[in-house]
Amino acid sequence: MHIIIIGGGAIGYPLAKALGAAHDVFVVDSDPLVGERFADADVEFVAGSGANPDVLRRAGVERCELLIAAAQLDEVNIVACALGSRLGASKTICFATREDLLVGAADGLYGHFGIDELIWPEAELAADIERIIMAPGATDAEVFAGGRIELLEYQLDAASPLVGPAVASLDLPAGVVIIAVQHEHSTSIPRGETRLVAGDRVVLMGNRDGMTQLRALIAPGVGDAASQLVTIIGGGDVGYRLAQHLDRADGIRLCVIERDPARGEMLAATLSRALILQGDGTDLELLESEDIGRSDVLVSVIDNDERNLLASLLGRQLGVGKVITRVSKPSNHRLFERVGIDVALSARGAAVMSVVHQIDGGRASLLAILQEGQARVVELTVPAGLRPTAVKDLRLPRDSIIGTVLRGGEVIVPRGDHLIQQGDTLLVCCKDPAVRGVRDLFVRG
Repeated sequence: MHIIIIGGGAIGYPLAKALGAAHDVFVVDSDPLVGERFADADVEFVAGSGANPDVLRRAGVERCELLIAAAQLDEVNIVACALGSRLGASKTICFATREDLLVGAADGLYGHFGIDELIWPEAELAADIERIIMAPGATDAEVFAGGRIELLEYQLDAASPLVGPAVASLDLPAGVVIIAVQHEHSTSIPRGETRLVAGDRVVLMGNRDGMTQLRALIAPGVGDAASQLVTIIGGGDVGYRLAQHLDRADGIRLCVIERDPARGEMLAATLSRALILQGDGTDLELLESEDIGRSDVLVSVIDNDERNLLASLLGRQLGVGKVITRVSKPSNHRLFERVGIDVALSARGAAVMSVVHQIDGGRASLLAILQEGQARVVELTVPAGLRPTAVKDLRLPRDSIIGTVLRGGEVIVPRGDHLIQQGDTLLVCCKDPAVRGVRDLFVRG
């Protein structure tokens, strides 16, 4: 596939590295020095603006099958998509950083600027954080199929009822299955003989009733989501969007700490119930004077990894129950978790993996990315022509497991003798090397 990526920065660079080996990739950036980053990558670098039609022609736009606009300026991305679409690009994906491009104006962008898909990583990050906040005790949370299927991740302590016995002998609620386990920094798909130990992060999937019972089993002492005190450090795009949603949630008590006075005034004018504090979220004296340690959840979403880490560690030392932190540099993700941060999330990393899966994932739709990208949940529809086959006879790749089956309005957590039949929608958890095997298995029927 001939792919043009506009911008070689925080999004464009990892995209190009991931796609360069299997595709004909051209990277366009106005800074010639950016080209030095791609010296060892299997891509072509074109110096110039993505909003210049001559530059796009030099990158082969007339034969381009996918143009990805990921420059720092939204205006450049919009113009690049508009020009690319008119000059021959078959499909365009536009990354955006501003809310006004997605709320109210999105239809116009699709209709008049040739944009096929609009991605706002900051909005996706805010939604991820909100789901985790509303699942007390969990370190990750997702919902699928209109809320009929839930996914939760927990870090196990020594007292957890899941620690010790083999997975096959665990007394899990009906309609719940363990789909992934992270031990230290390695993720695996569990088998019947797998035994969980304290410190493991375990991912479970199931129907709503089963997951409700699971929460009572794994986190019995955790309070109700609607009675939490949440403190957000950083009122930028992510912090503001998250605050807007939590401000409307019944029972949530919300505090936002913002360093910029003008931004703080805007937050105070638009949030009806939140307490807005003007100050530095890394100032220990401020955090102590406002008794931030009482918070059930501290969310640090400053656009700077070092300050996020400092604010999070201060919150942890003051006694905050759960700490959720934004990570901009993927290399910092493991560091944040090693020093005791409960949840470290990267908006850009998830967005990059989502785009790569669109290109290389075939008929399998990506639903969720787990364990720092080591595993993913994909959705497949069983094609016509597959005779009813028991799960144990499907010959699934070893690093994969069927989490749930959607059949009409029914949600099924299958066992080994359960029959899979044509028309079923499968939610499969698999490690990256197994994605192609899972997809091909059902494409062949």
